[in-house]
Amino acid sequence: MARLRERWITLVAVAALLAAPGPVRGEERPAEETGKPQEPVSPSTSSGQAPSTRSPRAESTGSGQNGTVERPAVSPSTRSGQAPVEPPAQQTGAPEATVPTPGQVLVLSLQESILLGLKNNLDIAIEGFNPKIRDADVTAAKAVFDPTAFAEIFYSTSTLQNRSGLATNVVNENKDVDAAVGIRQQLPTGADYEVRYGTNRNDTNTSFLQVLNPAYTNDLTLTLSQPLLKNFGVDVNRTAIKIAQNEREISGDQFRQRIMEVTTQVQRSYWDLVFALENLKVQERSLRLARELADLNRARVRAGVAAKVEVTQAEAEVAARETDVIVAEKGVRDAEDRLKVVLNLPSQGQWGGAIMPGDPARFAPVTVDLPGVVADALQKRPEYRSAKVELANRELQFRFTRNQLLPELSLEGGVGVNGLGRNFGDANEELSSRDFYEASVGLVLTVPLGNRAARSEFIKARLARDQSQVSLRSVELNITAEVREAVRRVEADAKRVESTKLGRVLAEEQLRIEQKRLEAGVSTTFEVLRLQRDLTAAQANEVKSLTDYNSSLANLDRAHGVVLEKHQIQM
Repeated sequence: MARLRERWITLVAVAALLAAPGPVRGEERPAEETGKPQEPVSPSTSSGQAPSTRSPRAESTGSGQNGTVERPAVSPSTRSGQAPVEPPAQQTGAPEATVPTPGQVLVLSLQESILLGLKNNLDIAIEGFNPKIRDADVTAAKAVFDPTAFAEIFYSTSTLQNRSGLATNVVNENKDVDAAVGIRQQLPTGADYEVRYGTNRNDTNTSFLQVLNPAYTNDLTLTLSQPLLKNFGVDVNRTAIKIAQNEREISGDQFRQRIMEVTTQVQRSYWDLVFALENLKVQERSLRLARELADLNRARVRAGVAAKVEVTQAEAEVAARETDVIVAEKGVRDAEDRLKVVLNLPSQGQWGGAIMPGDPARFAPVTVDLPGVVADALQKRPEYRSAKVELANRELQFRFTRNQLLPELSLEGGVGVNGLGRNFGDANEELSSRDFYEASVGLVLTVPLGNRAARSEFIKARLARDQSQVSLRSVELNITAEVREAVRRVEADAKRVESTKLGRVLAEEQLRIEQKRLEAGVSTTFEVLRLQRDLTAAQANEVKSLTDYNSSLANLDRAHGVVLEKHQIQM
C-alpha cells in the first residue's frame, strides 16, 4: 500500500508540472530567449539560381537515421516584417562578397563559401600575379634573339702640314662624312651577324694625283662570327629561355597549390562552424533537460515525495549548463570570425552579422585504394611537379656551365662589295656592278688562364643539381606520408561516426530508463543528471565525429591533389 501511495503522489506531481506554464520537454525555447533570430542574406549561387528559403523554426537537432547533422533553417523574412534583402547580382560564377550587417544572417552553402573565398582571398590575388610576371620573363629571354637595326653618321675634319714635296699646297685639309645603316642579330646557334650599308664622302684640297674630289665610296658588307666551342649550339644558347619557361610552369603550380590550400582551409573553417552551431544546440538541449528536471523536482517536493536537496542539485546543474551554453555561444562567434577571415569578409569595412552554413555534415562512407591514391598524388600534387621542373632547371644550368668551361674558338668571316664615284649615284652604280669586292675568313682562339670563375660556376651548378635530386626524393616521401595519414584519418573518423552514433543511442536509452526510475521513486536526481551529462557528451561527440569526417575528406582531397577537379575549379 505504501508503494502504491507513493506512485500515486508522483503521478499527481507530474500532472501538476505539465499543467504549469513554461517549456515542455522536446519543445524549442522561444526565439526571444536565445536572441538568435536574424535577417538572412543569401548570396547568388554560381548557377544563378535563387537561394532557397527556410522555415524560421529550427529543425530537429542531433543525428538523424541517415547520418547527417541537420542545420537550423532560416526564413528570408525579417522579424520586423520588412522585405527580405535581395541577393546581389551574379559575377563570374562566384557569389558576391555580401557582408551581412548586424542583425542579418548570410546563408552559405559549402560550394558558395569556396567560391567566395577564392574570389576574395588576398593571398590568391597576390599569387596570381606571379604567372604573368614569369610570362614577361619568358618574353625577355626570347628577346635576346631579336634583330637590332642601327644607323650611324659621323663628320670629321683635319688640317695637316703637307709632307710631300710634290704637292703644291703647304697645308692639307680633309673633310669626311661617314654614314651607315644595317641590322645585327644573334642566332640560336650562337652566331652573330651584321649586314651593313655605308657611304663615305671625302673632300680635300690636295690636288696632286687626286682624281675625284669630292669622292664618294659606298660599301655593302656581311660579317659573321660563329662560336665553335664555348657558346656553340642551340641547346646552350636557349638555356635561359627554357629556364624561364620552366619558372613559368612552377609559378602556375604554386598558384594551383595556393588555391588548393585556401579551398581546404575554407572547408575546415566551414565544418568548424557547423560543429560550433550544432554543439550550441546540444548544450541548449542539455540546459532544457536540466530545467525540466528542476521543475519536476519542485513538483515532487511540493507533493512531499522528494527532499529539497533534489531541487538544489538540479538548480546547481542548471547553473553549470548555462555556463556551457555561454561557452558554446562564444565558440560559434569565434568559428564565424575564423570563416569570415578566410573569406576576407572583414575587408568590406565591417564584420557584419552571422553566417549560417546551408549544408549539413553528412556521412558518406568511401573506399580508398591507398597505393592508387599515392601514385595519383605524385602525378597531381603541384609541389611534386614543381620539384621535378626545378630539377630540370638545375640540369639545364649544369649543362650550360659545363659548356662555359671550354675555350673560345670562333669562325669569323665577311664578304662585301664597294663602289667609288664623283657622287653618291655613281658610287652606287659601281657597287651594284660587283666588280669590286672584298672577302675574309679566319679563326680566333681565346683561352682563359686558370678559368677559375667558370669552374666555380660549374661546381655550384653541379651541387645545386644534386641538391634538387635529394629535394625531389624528400617531397615524394612527404607526399606519400601525407596521403597515408590522410587515408588513416578518414578511416578512423568513419569508425568514430559509427561508434559515437551507437554511444548516443545507448545514452538516450539509459537516460529514458533512468527518468522512468526517478518518476517511480527508485532513482535519484544525481543519477539522472549524470546520465544527462553523458548524453550531452555523446551527442557532442557524434556531431564532432561527423564534422571531423567531412574535414578529413577535404584533407584527403588536398593530399590526393584532386581539390580542383572535385570542386570543378577552372584556372
